[in-house]
Amino acid sequence: MPEHDHGTYEAISFRRHRHDVLNELQLIRGYLQLGKPERALAVVDRTATWLQSLTRWQSLGDVGKKLVWEAATCPHLQLRQMHVDGDLSDGVLDHFCAWLHKLNDHAAEQGVRLELDGQLHPLGAEIRGYVEAPFVLDEALASSFPQIAFTVVDNGNHTEMRG
Repeated sequence: MPEHDHGTYEAISFRRHRHDVLNELQLIRGYLQLGKPERALAVVDRTATWLQSLTRWQSLGDVGKKLVWEAATCPHLQLRQMHVDGDLSDGVLDHFCAWLHKLNDHAAEQGVRLELDGQLHPLGAEIRGYVEAPFVLDEALASSFPQIAFTVVDNGNHTEMRG
């Protein structure tokens, strides 16, 4: 997480989050205007899942208070479950937040949404991502974040990424 005044950082994150939600609402409007209510409902469901996921991030105690603002700007990532073991330094949290944003960018580029679960600990993280469609892991992502072990499960296939 960037070193900003907390209030300013939250305001910036909220503006990004609001922008993403408004984009989803525009999609819904467009699908309804085109007479495609089933597509509109799919966007409603996807947006509701993402927003519910933010509550799960927030429930992670002090760590969650920081991570929820990051997750609010990552609409292609939803949290299933996360365990936090021990006290996490700001450096570990900053590193994990940067990784979340890169992962969100990769998911957006591939047009998928990942459901995440895993464990955060003082030395890094072990995360699993679940996706319905194939997801190509980026080697640069792995080498940039060696403290994060990431496994993708797409349609039952497992692909592991370690730095």
